[in-house]
Amino acid sequence: MIETWLHETFGRDGVHAHDDKQEKAVGRGVLRWLLCCMALWGMAVVPAWGELAPSQVVIVANRNSEDSLAVARHYAMRRGIPVKHIAGLDLSKDDTMTWEAYERQLVLPLRRMLEAESFQRSVRVLVTVYGVPLRVSAPLLTTEERRWRQDAGDRLTQARSRLLSVERAAQQIAGMPQAPPSNNRSNQGVPEFERNVAFLAQVDTVIEATLKRVKTLDATPRMQSYSRLKEVVGQYQGIAGVTQLDQGFPKSSESSVEAHASPRLARQAEGLRLLLGALRLPVSSGRDALYQQVEQVYGVYGVYALAALELKRLTTEFADASVDSELSLLWSDVGDYGAAWRLPNRYYHAAAKPVLSRREIPLLMVSRLDAPTAGQASKLVDQAMEAEARGLIGTIYLDARGLPAKEPTDTYGRYDQSLRDLKDFLDRQAPYRSVLENTEARFQRPGDAPDVALYVGWYRLRQYEDAFAFRPGAIGYHMASAEAVSIHNSSESGWCKNALERGIAATLGSVGEPYLDSFPEPLEFVSLMMTGQYSLADAYYLTSRWVSWRMVLFGDPLYNPWKAKPAVPRSALLKIFTLAPIAPSDRSFDDPLAARDELHRLNEQARTRLDAILLEQLARPKPSQG
Repeated sequence: MIETWLHETFGRDGVHAHDDKQEKAVGRGVLRWLLCCMALWGMAVVPAWGELAPSQVVIVANRNSEDSLAVARHYAMRRGIPVKHIAGLDLSKDDTMTWEAYERQLVLPLRRMLEAESFQRSVRVLVTVYGVPLRVSAPLLTTEERRWRQDAGDRLTQARSRLLSVERAAQQIAGMPQAPPSNNRSNQGVPEFERNVAFLAQVDTVIEATLKRVKTLDATPRMQSYSRLKEVVGQYQGIAGVTQLDQGFPKSSESSVEAHASPRLARQAEGLRLLLGALRLPVSSGRDALYQQVEQVYGVYGVYALAALELKRLTTEFADASVDSELSLLWSDVGDYGAAWRLPNRYYHAAAKPVLSRREIPLLMVSRLDAPTAGQASKLVDQAMEAEARGLIGTIYLDARGLPAKEPTDTYGRYDQSLRDLKDFLDRQAPYRSVLENTEARFQRPGDAPDVALYVGWYRLRQYEDAFAFRPGAIGYHMASAEAVSIHNSSESGWCKNALERGIAATLGSVGEPYLDSFPEPLEFVSLMMTGQYSLADAYYLTSRWVSWRMVLFGDPLYNPWKAKPAVPRSALLKIFTLAPIAPSDRSFDDPLAARDELHRLNEQARTRLDAILLEQLARPKPSQG
């Protein structure tokens, strides 16, 4: 039946990713599979510990700014980073750079420098400094790309109309009431690709419900409904869908169907995996022929899915980012991942495990030594090293809102609970005085939060409240939108600019709307730091879910104030994490040049293999439609 075909292709308990030796299950269902096409896959989390070293750092400075170069040299001198690890690039002094300038002035020269020094296998961290642009705008499409986007959009619109007809036909067969039109207001702020995937999942749900209904009928009405259903499935998922349906509803005169179906189904499933997960998009050659063949073999379902993936690559929706977050993907070409929306951070402690046999293009960690003035930017490393030498002393302040966690998907409640859980953790494990504000009130007046060693809290949008007196080396962040939209504008009222100006040594924020789940969960981030076995950069990347997004980490990535004297034992992490996470700086690191070449080669092979499978399926006798 088509239900079985869906789950064989996408996995009843997981999506099946192709491997030359075997198929491995990951994700769940159609929705997860298509969302995974957005992603670069995760890395396994195992117990281990390593130390981020100065030799693993490259400093990115603006050679057109003496202040920028001075901050870079100061940092290199203080941390013992070789001078040849300073990349002085020809950059604008503006806070925002265009995507074209980002590629031409930053990405390509930085790659060349790293390759010339043979740093591509050893460097794990980039440090951007005062004078390096903060934001990168969405890319502009070429004339050809705009034409492809229009074509994909037209195909998607037509396919959507046909899928709605398929959905109505299936509902009639099952005697199901038609669902009311969806409320578009609920989709506001949701990226187009996610809306497209949700629609496809909606149609899948109706088809599967119809199949279950037909299976419960007596023999005669069952076969009558089967005949009608077969026509619907032929439109919905083409030859592949009908092949699977025949296997689920064999007729006595078709006793050989099941014996011959499995190899054919395996090839159809392989082709679908290539179509949805391995092609380099957008399709630049043979578009009409490919779409026509996809429709015959995989129905309007295949057309819709391919068009949705093409539009994801070609959209500029949510495609702006912080320069630093985008630089995590320095070794990937934008055509390999698409600039729109955000991508899963493979270093995140709960990231999905890798399922591909090929090498991964590695991620880089990126942190920023920046502040309203160059002098303040240089002091970030001075304060960090002072705290490392003397210990980070002071009080920990946590500002929750008293919001209960209503359900697992309640992000507000989960983050608020994380602050309360952190308070409990500190009371049990750490030798620090901690203060929790657990109402809608905040630390907001001068003197409310003296002697600050660490602060995490919310919520005051872009309106810094001068309640904090930071100790040397203080760490803290305020969970609100656009708190790092500017740090050089004297009139900026957001958290990051003002906290840096007042002496905080490490903080983080966003250059636009990040959504709450972009922030590290307080309990996770702070607990890792306090073991003394994770640097600032390692702890941040282990607890941050996204890259190619709008977040910025300010501070010395090597900063580790609890290295000499841990505030909590590493064993305490087992109450928070399944295993104590391995630091990103201590993980295996593929050769990025070889990994990128391999990906491009596999992309080319995928089109060749897909074309062969489509032609093979079309050359076979078609399953009957009734």
